[in-house]
Amino acid sequence: MTSPLNVSSICALPVEGTFICCVSCSMYSSGFPADIVDSFTCQKCLVNLELVGKIRELEDRVRNLIAIRQTENWIDSVCLDNSATSDSASVSPGPTVVSARPKSAAPIQPQGEWVTVRRGSKNPKCSPPAPRSPIRTQNRFSALRSAPVETENKKVLIIGDSIVRNVRIPNCVKPAVHVKCLAGAKISGIEAALDRVADDEVSTLLLHVGTNDIYSQQSEVLKRNFISLCIKAKRKCRNLVVSGPLPRLYRGDVIYSRLHSLHCWLETWCANKSIAFVNNWDDFWERPGFFRRDGLHPNWRGSYVLSQNMAAKLPG
Repeated sequence: MTSPLNVSSICALPVEGTFICCVSCSMYSSGFPADIVDSFTCQKCLVNLELVGKIRELEDRVRNLIAIRQTENWIDSVCLDNSATSDSASVSPGPTVVSARPKSAAPIQPQGEWVTVRRGSKNPKCSPPAPRSPIRTQNRFSALRSAPVETENKKVLIIGDSIVRNVRIPNCVKPAVHVKCLAGAKISGIEAALDRVADDEVSTLLLHVGTNDIYSQQSEVLKRNFISLCIKAKRKCRNLVVSGPLPRLYRGDVIYSRLHSLHCWLETWCANKSIAFVNNWDDFWERPGFFRRDGLHPNWRGSYVLSQNMAAKLPG
């Protein structure tokens, strides 16, 4: 009777039959090339990640539908209160106006002429017309128009590197949102682009940059450049939002360590400066289903999650 396979026997197999351990579920599979041993994910885990992403999308849709329903119920209640107040004012008693129109006198016929008299020649009493109930029309959103109209600029500008290329925020949620993608841009490129934005041209400015500056391996210089960028951005808008970096796949420990260090520093620095910060690390960490094959740019699922994270931090 043959003994079961152990770790030593698995490692002793030739390259063609090497057993590869999945990084997610720690299960072994065979028949794969040796160049993907360090980053192998089995098919079951990929399907599981895809299902988790779909579940998150459904949960976000349910939350949006609940919020829309609550808003509609509030608007209906406000409209009903306004209509009840207007009805009570319309039925209040007022002074009765009596018409002083004289009765029409019968024409005087000259004497000596025949007059034809017909039965029922009296003028019938005209019954007053029945009062018509007015047709009540109303605009269910009229309660919202009672608030003073703000004339201030509501434009929102999202500027960043190629990560924000497919970011889409619907205008019904956040009005006048513009996305400007500068592929391969570093902090210096974003700072140069801000020079072309006039002061107070936008109300909210969201920055997403820093991934391309990691390769310079100068952490302190990167922090100083980021601080300088944020100081210039705050002069261009009233509300500043900083979006944190996304983790990268298949790039080794050095890139991971520098990206994670930048994420932690940005989160702490923004909290001390009262700047809104978008935490993308927790949602994209160990989720290869949110990235393209290059392990850097988000796919349509990742772009949707990134858009939702940014929309949650934009002021209403």
